[in-house]
Amino acid sequence: MKVKIGLEVHAYLNVEKIKTKLFCPCKVNYQEAEPNTNICPRCTGMPGAKPMLPNKEAVDRALAIALMLDCQIPTEPVLFQRKHYDWPDMPYGYQKTMSGSYSVPTGVKGEFNGVGIWQVHIEEDPAKWDPQTGRVDYNRAGVPLVEIVTAPDLKSADQARLWIRQLITTLSYIKAIQKDAGIKADVNVSIEGHPRVEVKNVNSFKSICRAIEYELLRQQEALKEGKQMLSETRMFHDKTQTTRHMRFKETAEEYMFIPEPDLPAILIDTTTISKIKDELPESSVKKVQRLTKEYKLSREDALVIASDLQLANLFEVLVKKVRPDIVVRWLRRDLLKYLYYDKRTLEDVNIDANSLLELLELVQEKKITDNTAKDILLKLIKGPLSPKSYVKEHGLKVVNDLQVLKGVCKEVVEENERAVQDYLSGEEKALHFLMGKVMAKTKGTATPREVTEIIKKLIK
Repeated sequence: MKVKIGLEVHAYLNVEKIKTKLFCPCKVNYQEAEPNTNICPRCTGMPGAKPMLPNKEAVDRALAIALMLDCQIPTEPVLFQRKHYDWPDMPYGYQKTMSGSYSVPTGVKGEFNGVGIWQVHIEEDPAKWDPQTGRVDYNRAGVPLVEIVTAPDLKSADQARLWIRQLITTLSYIKAIQKDAGIKADVNVSIEGHPRVEVKNVNSFKSICRAIEYELLRQQEALKEGKQMLSETRMFHDKTQTTRHMRFKETAEEYMFIPEPDLPAILIDTTTISKIKDELPESSVKKVQRLTKEYKLSREDALVIASDLQLANLFEVLVKKVRPDIVVRWLRRDLLKYLYYDKRTLEDVNIDANSLLELLELVQEKKITDNTAKDILLKLIKGPLSPKSYVKEHGLKVVNDLQVLKGVCKEVVEENERAVQDYLSGEEKALHFLMGKVMAKTKGTATPREVTEIIKKLIK
């Protein structure tokens, strides 16, 4: 059975400069504010209230997303529609959106990582409605959303999960969406030759995958039993990890799409498109491909480096003077690990690239040990310093004089006869104890491998 999976990904646009809703001057603050405090007559649908012109930053962000996904930008004016439906979360009985029967979205006919993009468009978010209590919070009503509609090119839940993660990574490059606000997706699943089923408002990576897996299994079992598949809308139930029927699929006629009479059509001029395009970075997918080819990184390493634009830029600064394998090892194994444990990001610490370059040059030239380098890296995360000056000031350069190192090892062996006897009796940890004493005396500037070899020769 040939499977067809498509996604309608919804995310909140990042309007960090203008910080207002799509059609009114109310603040975009629906997560922390008290219910119904960031509202006005426009976003609550009061009689006679008319929408303002759309938030320009939201339109520009949507255009940037469309261009990052290789979409065509329409030459004709884009148009908002009224999508009618009767739910308490839409106070005026319709949603203002660029989707619909007569729509001209901000981008069409794109492609991202092997999946076709049918369209990218803007729409306003509904209010937050609690069906159990009947209460509605309009703080969220009118917040600008982007919707990315894919072709049904996905074939499995795993492919969908990876594709969405790569999509979010790429959009983070241009800070187009609010990552902390999460995403939602409507999942369309069908078996070729049968009607599609839409699962609405699935709100996490895990749930998206589970909804796809469950739907595929449900539809396959139904067909084996000779049941007729119906075009329907279902909802995903988090507790049971299953989908259930909501309603039969709506048609465009049922939504009664009409052009929004209170908003003019928007002509996107070529100058604006060119300016946005010139400012776009390389996408994460293309960056992974280039890193693996140009620097011979493994795909896993390339994916980690490309997961954050600041990290990727730092990598490409460092590899100009330091071997790629050293750079990727220290960025992945140590820098990201320290940041993860400290619950901070690279942006939070603003580490100096020149200082990190100094440190990795010392590592590459084997002038300091890994332990010394790790200690200095932790200091770099806390604040600026020159690793070369720090090493010189504290005498942390690697002990290259073998005779000096042998002398230190001999001294440690003579001072710790009990540990020597323990090692000779088969206690391996006694050797580690002796090594630790040598490292302490040399301030960590001795190479562990050489210390081990010298100690073993002294006490065998």
